[in-house]
Amino acid sequence: MKTVLVIDDDPFIVDLLTRQLEKQGLTVISSTDPETAYTMAEEKKPDLIMSDIAMPAIDGFTLLKGLRQNKITQNIPLVLLTASDRMSDVEEAFLAGAQAYLLKPLDWETAWPKLQTLLAL
Repeated sequence: MKTVLVIDDDPFIVDLLTRQLEKQGLTVISSTDPETAYTMAEEKKPDLIMSDIAMPAIDGFTLLKGLRQNKITQNIPLVLLTASDRMSDVEEAFLAGAQAYLLKPLDWETAWPKLQTLLAL
């Protein structure tokens, strides 16, 4: 069974994503604290990480860069989630190593095929 790590400072978003992913038969681990994401990713080695961009303390770009510098987590596909559709944010996400960039509110019918591809389902 594939595992997804969901990181968002909004517990509502974490819950919503968790329910959607579990409906698809995935195991979900989650955190509302981006600082714990590094340890969770190293210990659990998820098949995919989904992270918000705009979070206090550590934003999604910083998180992504840190995960890419770690030999244990550098190859885990990462999807960034945000309400921002600014081209500069999209470009920064892909330059930092994100495999996908999804807008909130999430359109599950559009998002799920992208996630399936990254999970190789």
